[in-house]
Amino acid sequence: MITMRATANDIERALRDLHDLAANGNCSNARHAGQFLLALWDGDLNPLNLREFKYLEPRYMRQALQLFTFLMTTGTDLQKFMGAEAIDRVADNLSAMNCDTFRDRCNSGTRPAAPPAPAARTLP
Repeated sequence: MITMRATANDIERALRDLHDLAANGNCSNARHAGQFLLALWDGDLNPLNLREFKYLEPRYMRQALQLFTFLMTTGTDLQKFMGAEAIDRVADNLSAMNCDTFRDRCNSGTRPAAPPAPAARTLP
């Protein structure tokens, strides 16, 4: 059995560090932290891929596990500690890292108009 011990300061630091990383970072740790926080916020809408989550650096992994353990053992939702604006910043940063806006424009179904055909050549 794994025992996770964390003080209230540890939980607060974990939430602050993970949010800061997920909302402002641009590395793989930021992506994994963002996916983790979004899964805690709404797991039905944002399922967590554990195969990807395992690549989080050990420091952030420990903080994520402390936060997860705290929320699960107390039966508390992340919404009690984080507002919608904060999670929106995480979602926006994650979207930017995944280039979702670029993909949306490319996959929108509307393609630019083709240029006009060149004039036909005639033989002399």
